[in-house]
Amino acid sequence: MIAKLAYLTSPAPGRYLLNIQPFGSDDLLRFEIAQCHLANIVITGTSLALSESNRVPVTPTKENAHGSDRRQQPA
Repeated sequence: MIAKLAYLTSPAPGRYLLNIQPFGSDDLLRFEIAQCHLANIVITGTSLALSESNRVPVTPTKENAHGSDRRQQPA
C-alpha cells in the first residue's frame, strides 16, 4: 500500500493517532499508537529524512584550497 497522506495527531493528552489515506481511496485509516511508537516514528523518520536530503558527495583530492598538498608525507 502506498499512502497518499500520512500524518500524526493527538486528539487528547496521552493519545496518539497515525492517520493514513491510501492512494485511490477517500477513506482515512486511523491507528492509535503508544507513546513509545510515536517516539520511534519521530526519531527514525527524522534520521531518515536528514540523511537522505543532506548528502553531499565527497570528492577526494590531494590538494587543499590553496592548491598544494600540505599533509605530512610518510617517512
